[in-house]
Amino acid sequence: SKGGMMGIETKFKFKSKAASLLVGVSMLAMSSTASGLETLPEDKSMSGMKIELVGRDDLWTYKSCDNYNESPLTKSYVDAGKLPPVNERMPKEPWMAKTDQMVDGIGEYGGTFRHVIGGRPEGFNWLAGQSQGWGGINIQLMESLTRLGPLWQIKPDEANPLPNLAKDWEWSSDRKSLTMNLIEGARWSDGDIFDTEDIDFWWNDNVQDANVASRLPKDALGAGTTLEILGPYSFKFNFDEPKGNAVLAQLAYMGGAPGPSHVMKPLHPAHNSDATYESYANGMPASVLPIVTLGAYVPVVHKVDELMVMKRNPYYWKVDEECNQLPYYNETIYKLTSWDDRTTQALAGTGDFSNMENPGNYVEALKQNKDPNSPVKSVFGTRLIAWDLMMNLSSDFGVSSDYERELRQLFRNVEFRKAISHAMDRDTMGQSVARGPFFHPHAGGFVAGSPFHNFEDSIYYGYNASGANSILDGLGLKDSDGNGIRNLPNGGADLVIDILHSSTRSTDIKLADAAVSMFEAIGIKPVLKPSDNTDAFTDNGNWSMFIAREHWVVATKNIGDRLPTTTQNPAWHRDNGGDLLPFEETLVEKAKGILATNDLSEVASLARDIQRVRTENVYTVGLIQAPAALLINKRIKNNHPGAPVYMYEWAEDGVMRERLYTPKADQLDEFLPGVLAEYK
Repeated sequence: SKGGMMGIETKFKFKSKAASLLVGVSMLAMSSTASGLETLPEDKSMSGMKIELVGRDDLWTYKSCDNYNESPLTKSYVDAGKLPPVNERMPKEPWMAKTDQMVDGIGEYGGTFRHVIGGRPEGFNWLAGQSQGWGGINIQLMESLTRLGPLWQIKPDEANPLPNLAKDWEWSSDRKSLTMNLIEGARWSDGDIFDTEDIDFWWNDNVQDANVASRLPKDALGAGTTLEILGPYSFKFNFDEPKGNAVLAQLAYMGGAPGPSHVMKPLHPAHNSDATYESYANGMPASVLPIVTLGAYVPVVHKVDELMVMKRNPYYWKVDEECNQLPYYNETIYKLTSWDDRTTQALAGTGDFSNMENPGNYVEALKQNKDPNSPVKSVFGTRLIAWDLMMNLSSDFGVSSDYERELRQLFRNVEFRKAISHAMDRDTMGQSVARGPFFHPHAGGFVAGSPFHNFEDSIYYGYNASGANSILDGLGLKDSDGNGIRNLPNGGADLVIDILHSSTRSTDIKLADAAVSMFEAIGIKPVLKPSDNTDAFTDNGNWSMFIAREHWVVATKNIGDRLPTTTQNPAWHRDNGGDLLPFEETLVEKAKGILATNDLSEVASLARDIQRVRTENVYTVGLIQAPAALLINKRIKNNHPGAPVYMYEWAEDGVMRERLYTPKADQLDEFLPGVLAEYK
């Protein structure tokens, strides 16, 4: 089959490179390991669905209307003198969705859209890295300069980042500067104009401030990058080196999402001598609503651990081709329970949307598909979700004892990482999560469904406990005190390793439980470390191993999360200044190449190089990969068939939710009828 990007051929033939597995280890280990290797089976999509790809200009444009239409809800506020007329609320040239790509056509106003999520709003200052709870709240709030989610529909030779708040841009001839032009006259949900004052605050007081945990790391666009404001709606990035369109991918969801400077600037220490960085980070608390956003909906009610209600933004700057202000729904509701419950309620029809990424629900979903009265239909696609075991590669960051320091040096030894990979019985792991044809071994790096993935690029150290034991013996890790647990060399301490994992995701729990016997089989004592906030551990470096979802799909998206392009990334090698391993230096050079080119075929070639280097050196231990299915209630219209749960971005962005609607006869009553956000 063909990959979805640049016509990359994916042959689904993958043979482990036995001869290169154990260089520098004893011949006994090499022989034992080689004899246990297998060729991975073919990996095929479970859907068989063919997607008709379109051009970039087929999805939306920017165009003005003589007059605009609006929801009866906002019209009632206009009639009551609480809002200006809709024509005065719209930008000069709104973002306009094209009807031809709306599978059910122009929508109808009204009703509510029901979400169920496992996340909890930490706060609403996304500029300082706060989470809004994931599962959709954040994507509905954080409008960014560019957009990636809908790229799954775009033809491979046009699959560069799409415009959003930045309606267009231009590179200089030497590609050392990028001029971006904002949509003119868009307004925040409180009516304040969105302009380059917001861009200046986002960049200089957040991205460039080392005291702010910005979603876009300081040097993500390259060390030395500066911002030049050219006017109220135009600005320029200046780079030390030539850059390419991968920069634009960093300016999509999360990375390139400005915040309301008129609200947040007075709370920032650079502009308020009484403020602290802690008080700034908490400056838009989850308990104080409504907040100010550029998104389609505004949070108005938050009941802790129960509910989040968001009402339509009367200043939203997007329309359809009949000049109807979007969105169509008046309201979105988030029930705050658990991630497993999200899928359960979607299957039951009491929730309208779920990224079904918890394989424990897959068997039930397949049963539901046979029922014509089921409120949803599950369509499984390619394998886009993966779980890895990561080892903390930082020499000193987060280290609190000599034992931990010695353990880190062990993790930095590629032969040890190979041994851990050989110890993992991926088939058993997959079946422990869910019985069925859902899982495929993962070598780390790009997942099988990625348009950048080729099986022959991955060097895979498959299950072979005997070979793993031989490697560990060769490293001097022997059970010197006879208690069944290996010791560090020269009679050192027992090899006891904590394994961090999420306590809120059932798949992560099951994988961690399954791994226990595999570690014990090679003489390592694992100590499971469940947490409902794993970020807290990875942020401070206080962890050894970590089992979590780690699916890389698009080479140009969040590259700093997967490769050490900054000193604080990736999560398994934080605070890495001067601490990089030689192969990591190679990865950085390849990543710089991706960031510097506008040639999509060159991006593909560099991605293949990265996959080889990454997997040969076991940068993370790939465990399993699985498909996912997008669940949307059948009453929801304009859900484009075949939309993936995750590719260029999560489905919350990929389905283009601003276009979704429910016909009037099928609309559900609103939780807060007749209500809009009102600001003091």
